[in-house]
Amino acid sequence: MFNNAEFFQSHDYFEDLWIDAESCNRLFFQGMVQISVGCYHLTHKNYKGALNQFIKGKTKLEKYPSEYSGVNIEKLLINVNPLIETLNQYFAGSPVNPSKAALPRLEYRVIT
Repeated sequence: MFNNAEFFQSHDYFEDLWIDAESCNRLFFQGMVQISVGCYHLTHKNYKGALNQFIKGKTKLEKYPSEYSGVNIEKLLINVNPLIETLNQYFAGSPVNPSKAALPRLEYRVIT
């Protein structure tokens, strides 16, 4: 879903996992919810909402190792950082177009 830019559905998926997660996983899933919501806002040109959610999600995911629950957190954050930078530049008055920013993709492996 996430890699197909189905960010609303991704939000729902991660939110369901977050609600039922053990305490050690709750911030991880909440961070994934917030990154998904940030992408949704970005694609709908709600740049303030996108920036807010990306920062919140990044802050939570930074607490986890580079790979967690099969998700390459390090790569995801590497891809989210330029979005945060672009949005900050946009709000500082720079002539950037946040809607043209590259959306992050999830790299993951299935854990059996």
